[in-house]
Amino acid sequence: METALETPVLVVGAGPAGLLLAFQLAKHGVKCILVERNTDTTKWPKMTLHNARTMELLRRMGLEDGVRSAGVPTHFNFRSIFHSGFSEGGRYLGPWEAASPDDWKKEYAKSNDGTLPRVPYQRCAQSAFEKWLRPAIERTENIDLRYDTTFESLEEQDDHVVSYLSEGNGNKLIVTSQYVVGCDGAGSRVRRNIGATLSGGPVPFAYYLVSFVSHDFERLRPEGQNWHIFFTSGGYLIAQNEHDIWTVHKSIALGTDVSKIDPHQVIYDALGGSTGIPYKVDGGRVFLSGDSAHQNIPTGGYGYNTAVGDSTGLGWALAAVINGHGGEHLLQAYEIERRPVAARNLEYSGIHAQTHRKYVNMVLETGPHVILQHSEEGEQLRNRVTKHINTENIENFCYGVELGYRYNGSPVILPDKEEPEPTWNVTDYIPSTWPGSRPPHVWLDGKWGQVSIFDLFGNDFTLVDFPSHGQFIKAFGPVAEKSKIPVKMVHLPYERHVRRLWGRDAVLIRPDDMVAWRAPINGQVPTDVADILAIAVGQKPALSIAEAREIQKKLTEFVITQGFKAVKGGVDLETTSYKAAFQMES
Repeated sequence: METALETPVLVVGAGPAGLLLAFQLAKHGVKCILVERNTDTTKWPKMTLHNARTMELLRRMGLEDGVRSAGVPTHFNFRSIFHSGFSEGGRYLGPWEAASPDDWKKEYAKSNDGTLPRVPYQRCAQSAFEKWLRPAIERTENIDLRYDTTFESLEEQDDHVVSYLSEGNGNKLIVTSQYVVGCDGAGSRVRRNIGATLSGGPVPFAYYLVSFVSHDFERLRPEGQNWHIFFTSGGYLIAQNEHDIWTVHKSIALGTDVSKIDPHQVIYDALGGSTGIPYKVDGGRVFLSGDSAHQNIPTGGYGYNTAVGDSTGLGWALAAVINGHGGEHLLQAYEIERRPVAARNLEYSGIHAQTHRKYVNMVLETGPHVILQHSEEGEQLRNRVTKHINTENIENFCYGVELGYRYNGSPVILPDKEEPEPTWNVTDYIPSTWPGSRPPHVWLDGKWGQVSIFDLFGNDFTLVDFPSHGQFIKAFGPVAEKSKIPVKMVHLPYERHVRRLWGRDAVLIRPDDMVAWRAPINGQVPTDVADILAIAVGQKPALSIAEAREIQKKLTEFVITQGFKAVKGGVDLETTSYKAAFQMES
């Protein structure tokens, strides 16, 4: 039996990237069909960290409270500790302290210099995240969610795409859509169907993952509550839910035949003799990661968090084009903007991984048995490892990477030619409304009470106008209305502190919270308002696509010089953008 369906957008893959993309489209009034080959949400914990920028974006979608309720209670800290193993002679080597979301929230409430996020990070395993989000998606108008539905192939036409899918009951679906978005993981069929290739290669090491259930906190928490325990053997233990689910990551050689690995032995080797009850799902199956030796760099948690930015950026752009006010340059801008971000995130995943490999190598070079010895040599090695741990912790302090990325060279961002670009710092977010950047979160002073300026942003574009006469709103409002470009007008004449930190009299914010344009230093209302809005929605480019791609190339070249090339984010984005599809690994 064959069934023909039509939809503006077909989203393939209902992991976090696909679920959030569909939700973003729906918020902008665009219908989509979302298909997933599995029969239900994932049973694997997988990713855990939703960083502060991701939580800002989820808050914008109205999902923050739900994610926190589904995740680890917010009073638990994000502490990581280092240990030589739980076997006899194993020693605690030191901590990386990281506060709880509740503690950070108190700090954020006291700070108003624009350097901190609107909301703190959150721990929520992918299994819990998808289980919570699925009902919300099913209740959302405009989303047709179909599990047990496998994408087979597609045919691209001039103005539409025909996709062929199969359901678990044998029924065939023929879906005609304006766009197809592949969110179907590392082995993406969408990617293969359009002939896009992965750049780079595998990371120089792999991990075998085992998740299990245990209530043995005394053995698994020898130093009290923590999120990670990193072992000098190269493995590490993650507390997934602060209740009973744990995941061990054990480094293995590339090319290892994982079918011959005993997961119980992996737990024993990684922890040094501590075992747990294998996690069982409905039907009594042992809970193991099917692709145990994945070739992504997990350090830093950038994979999922990059995908959230991808879904947010692509979602509003596709919606704008389908709704009629967005131009073709929005879709061309998507990969130009996001690829350098993914490249930098990959770079820092590699840097963080190298930090961990260094202390593992110290132990291997000296002899794994030495760090367990009650000897002078053992003490010296433990001191070396502890010193390294204490001096190399940037992994928990990368606000520059998480919040400070910029869409330089984007054809839909109006550049500022009056001032030089602000400096960029790995660990600190430098507050700025430089076009193409995330604006500073600032608490308002006036009638609003303690409300963030972020909470005033609309679902679409937002123009923030600071002067008392509201001259920018008067200039932009009629043009936006005539052009049918949705822009929320926010007038803040008494917010002097915000105006000082934002640096200009008016700033145009995109639906993904990024700055599209800001007023000139002299505060004059521009005479080309129509052109400004046309560029922001992709109806005309701020610079040629060729120029934009050249800038993008320069921004991403640094990754090639690093020793870490990975599958995640390594799609040939130029090819996929032309084919209206993008592979985002969830």
